Amino acid sequence: MENFESDLMIFSKALLSINDISGVINFLNNESLLFIDADRVNIILKDDINAQSILYYQDADKNFQHYDYSEDNLSLHHVVSCEYSHYINGEELYRTFPQLSLHPAYTNIQTYCKIPLLIANQQLGAIEYINLRLPSYDDVEKQFKLFNNMVAAMVEHILEHQVASSLTQQLSNEHKNYQFLVDITNAVINQSSKKELIRTLLGFLFQRFGMNELSIIQSQDGHYNQYSGGAIDGGIDYQCHFFTDDSMIKNAVENNKAVILTAADIYKLKRDDNSPYFSSLAKSACVMPMIFRGLTIGYICYVKAVETQFQSSEIELFKQISARVALAMHSIKVHQSAIPHRPQTKFISIEDSYDEHAIFDDIISQSEVMNKVLEQVALVASCDSTVLILGESGTGKELIARAIHKMSHRSKTDMVKMNCAAIPSGLFESELFGHERGAFTGAVTQRVGRFEQAHKGTLFLDEIGDMPLELQPKLLRALQENEIERVGKNQLISVDVRIVVATNVNLLQMVQQKQFRNDLYYRLNVFPIEIPPLRERAEDIPLLVKHFTRELAKKMGKTITSIAVEDMAIMQQFSWPGNVRELRNVIERSVILTRGQVLNVPIQELVPLPPKGIDTPVESIEPQVVRVNQVKSTPAVIDRQMIVDTLISCHGVIAGPNGVANQLGLKRTTLLSRMQKMGLNSQDYR
Repeated sequence: MENFESDLMIFSKALLSINDISGVINFLNNESLLFIDADRVNIILKDDINAQSILYYQDADKNFQHYDYSEDNLSLHHVVSCEYSHYINGEELYRTFPQLSLHPAYTNIQTYCKIPLLIANQQLGAIEYINLRLPSYDDVEKQFKLFNNMVAAMVEHILEHQVASSLTQQLSNEHKNYQFLVDITNAVINQSSKKELIRTLLGFLFQRFGMNELSIIQSQDGHYNQYSGGAIDGGIDYQCHFFTDDSMIKNAVENNKAVILTAADIYKLKRDDNSPYFSSLAKSACVMPMIFRGLTIGYICYVKAVETQFQSSEIELFKQISARVALAMHSIKVHQSAIPHRPQTKFISIEDSYDEHAIFDDIISQSEVMNKVLEQVALVASCDSTVLILGESGTGKELIARAIHKMSHRSKTDMVKMNCAAIPSGLFESELFGHERGAFTGAVTQRVGRFEQAHKGTLFLDEIGDMPLELQPKLLRALQENEIERVGKNQLISVDVRIVVATNVNLLQMVQQKQFRNDLYYRLNVFPIEIPPLRERAEDIPLLVKHFTRELAKKMGKTITSIAVEDMAIMQQFSWPGNVRELRNVIERSVILTRGQVLNVPIQELVPLPPKGIDTPVESIEPQVVRVNQVKSTPAVIDRQMIVDTLISCHGVIAGPNGVANQLGLKRTTLLSRMQKMGLNSQDYR
């Protein structure tokens, strides 16, 4: 009796300090208890959430442990689910449940006793006594029952405390999340560009989740544009990337579900340029669709620099954030479409955002003719067909070839380049096919040719029209048979190479003049892509001028913020015989000449070249300058602002004699195509 009263005193003190199940287990297995004399005491509680039972016990080292009973192993010890007391000796227990002998909670059992933990006839679980030794006086059963009821009351108090704490924490988290979402909504809804949106959003995500990288992915013309921002050295590094391989984010694209990317997934993506971009610091990511009014307008990629498992609460919060970013993206589009007519100023800001037009990395365009070229690139990139790129010098043929390679399944290897005009005819065969040691004078070592270097990849042959006529049959054989021979070695070598060639000359005319083999021409002319000269896409010139100015000014350590309107107009009207290369050189010279913050363009140097065959004195050549105030019935260059102004004046009417298409001298379908590329909607102006 004294032992029981002593244990009651210890029990009363324990009620004030124990606040979790581990404390109860440690208390029941305390050697200071006198009435309860057992080798071990375990507790089994039912989980109301998943209807499973959980075993709590101490291991041999007196460390608190728990074990979850699933449906598969519940039969291992079915007394867990019994709602009555259970007394059994150890031999019978092991004979009935032989698996228990392997469990650390059920070792060395001589006697086993299980008592249900009941509160108001509701079973919380059970308490297990291993090798229990009770006193032998009369009231021991009554005292033992009272002791178990007190344990049940203690467990109920702890469970209620845990539920209350959980609800309090849940309410606190919900309030915290609500305030977080309100702050994000107020912050992102006022942004006017993707760059500002990413910068603002990164600030919130870094404070809440420690994220320092974020990207927005949008689909366009069969490929994806990805705008990324990463915090580096107190600033943000922005990247514009494109890809077509969406296999790793397929669930987000097809089912509008969140996609979790592990460190292994991201490592695989980093090795493939035709997949979503991740910085070298990225270790885990969550890709979430952005849905606005039932339509998926893009995807947002949350990136962490540590390898972690995203919790369901985090994913749900990402979903809420994505909905607000989708609203902000829509607001940005409406804002850009409904910009009121601004009075003409003397200067154009270099800082104006042009990321909407950074379609293929370095290829910046808003013109319809160039967008058609890029659509052809997206079509042919996925197959291995030979591509013939045609265009004047300086139009960016190598950039197009690089884009084709990057979007192909061969993008994991480097693209091998060879300029046919830069290789002496005597070394051409060796450069292209390789040679053995001693094959000719000076061949002191074996050399691997460009074909072998490009195995499993892409070989880009620039200026193919300058290839020696006597070597063209060997190239034709390599294309047809996928086999080459090194110089000095009579052995065929199999190669798997995708060929992309480029030229600025008329190959068909060269065929007619017997300067280029017709069979090789038809073998190369599988999928021709003609790049328009810069003079045919003058609406791209302002974008290119801003891009080159920002790039070169940063490289030279200068701060240039604007360019004169008149200078920009003159550059748009210039014919640019050297195309984009010439434009970049002029901008580089302008940046060098600039001393202030306004780009100093040497307009007097923009002189058109005389036609070939005409000997015109330099003094007689007048600068090709077009005054800004000249008015034409049909504008030579129709840019975005001109379309916006006409939409405002026509109240959003597209067709008809008073419609925007007629006012600009464009076909209705052509105008609608340009408006779609520029993110304009006629409904916003009615």
